[in-house]
Amino acid sequence: MRKKLIILLFCTISCFLFIGCAPTGFVKAVDGGTWSSIMIREDLTYDQAFNEVMDVVARRFEMDMISKDGGYGRTNWIYTWNTRGVYTRKYRTRVIFKFSNDRKKVDIKTEAEFGGEPRWIRGFDTRLLSTIKQDISGAVGRTVM
Repeated sequence: MRKKLIILLFCTISCFLFIGCAPTGFVKAVDGGTWSSIMIREDLTYDQAFNEVMDVVARRFEMDMISKDGGYGRTNWIYTWNTRGVYTRKYRTRVIFKFSNDRKKVDIKTEAEFGGEPRWIRGFDTRLLSTIKQDISGAVGRTVM
């Protein structure tokens, strides 16, 4: 029993110090994740919806690229998402959103990278996607009855 505990402890320490353990919610993916859609409430104009989405995203992230005419926004990488505000060089996330051409829905995607320089492993963060999608749905999404 003691030997198993020592092996488990050694593996855990090795994982954190040498290999690194991916945070909860990280999913390895070559393309950086999949898009998730939110239908926009009919009572909102495109300008209102875009501003609401921007407000939700900008509360947590600094914006890197914004194109209101193109209906697109992308945040800078943030290194504190899974560490409760503590900066880490081994994990980073960002959010991308894109309105459809008819402006009736907004697609959201999260990207995450794990491991650090020079060997980032690409993927996405399911926890971040769930959180940001819920926040944006609350601001601009249709109510389903």
